[in-house]
Amino acid sequence: MNVQSSIFNVEETGGISLEQVIEAFYDCLKRKRGTVNAQEFEYDYESNCIDLWKEINNGTYEPRRSIAFVIDHPVKREIFAADFRDRVVHHLIARQIYPLLERQFLVDSYSTQKGKGTLFGIKRVEQHVKACSENYTKDCWILKLDISGYFMSIDKQLLYDCIKRFLDDRYKDADKAILLYLLRKTIFNRPEKDCILKVPHWRWKGLPKNKSLFGTDGKKGLPIGNLTSQLLALLFLDELDHLITEQWGVPHYGRYVDDMVLVHESRDYLLEVKEMIEAWLNEHGLKLHPKKVYLQHYTKGVMFVGGMIKPGRKYISKRTVGKMFAKINRFNRMFESGEPVTSEQIDNLMATMNSYLGMMRHYASYNLFHRVLKRMNNHWFKYVYVEQRSGRRYKMAKMDNNIRSLCESLNMVSSYENLSMAA
Repeated sequence: MNVQSSIFNVEETGGISLEQVIEAFYDCLKRKRGTVNAQEFEYDYESNCIDLWKEINNGTYEPRRSIAFVIDHPVKREIFAADFRDRVVHHLIARQIYPLLERQFLVDSYSTQKGKGTLFGIKRVEQHVKACSENYTKDCWILKLDISGYFMSIDKQLLYDCIKRFLDDRYKDADKAILLYLLRKTIFNRPEKDCILKVPHWRWKGLPKNKSLFGTDGKKGLPIGNLTSQLLALLFLDELDHLITEQWGVPHYGRYVDDMVLVHESRDYLLEVKEMIEAWLNEHGLKLHPKKVYLQHYTKGVMFVGGMIKPGRKYISKRTVGKMFAKINRFNRMFESGEPVTSEQIDNLMATMNSYLGMMRHYASYNLFHRVLKRMNNHWFKYVYVEQRSGRRYKMAKMDNNIRSLCESLNMVSSYENLSMAA
């Protein structure tokens, strides 16, 4: 049964149905259930969804205050967390436009799409290098480019014009006018004007001006942290993607948001294409980062979205390895403190380490794996053990007396020394 039809007449729907709002609410709830304003919205979600639905269709919807903070990893970055009800609107927009965007984007446009994360991007670039070099038997070159302050440099009017042209051409549903209204409210919103600071002002110290909405005039810049920002940022460069691959003769190409990798047999031609890319970016109010232009023979490898890609192998980036060791050191200090270790702390440890162990199996990581095990002190293995499942697949699990007695007879380890023998 249609949820909306049980409350309102069809004539009152205004295009966006209550059912669509509720579905967007459930999508949003999957990832943000633990936040305070998510819990407040969920407590009376039916009334809140109806109120939001009415505002959307009446044209009275206004974004609420966002929470601003700064993170340091993987790089220092400003984040704006939208109010939960605004996140529902973002998911509503995404549900309407994502199927069309997915068909429009290149296979090699990565990020914010199901199954197209960093690992997918790394594998695709690896495949492009292998294909262009004919299985590493011929010369080819890799050009890597990065756009300077991309999110803060996006012109809002140009972006809105871009999504409007796209929807005018592709979107056929009757609610297009309301969808464009929501996109206007989202794109032209200025969260920096009335935000809640989650961290002190000094946390912005050292953050470049072109990395913060507080350094913009309101005509440019999208808040990092919004789902709509991620999708629209991909669309804004989609025209460039198609030019590079379909008109400028570089089929071996991939882009993760604003990080571009081009692979071609001619170094000189890549330099020519770089000039064309710069011209296109200038026309759209963007520019390349002058210190992040990389052009090398494929045998030198290329660092892309957290992975070093070399002929026939790939490695985890030094930054990711450093972050992993920092977390291991934090867990070591937890065990060495003498304080009782809680079940929640062990669960957190296992979730963290299994994430890294799962990632490592996709890379050349034999030596790194043994470095990781050496870094763990023996206190770990009173609570956990590492199971070798197959090949490079390892998993950390909770230790109990039965498991401890089996560790030496099965292909499981409870200390680095045992692991060395098992491996």
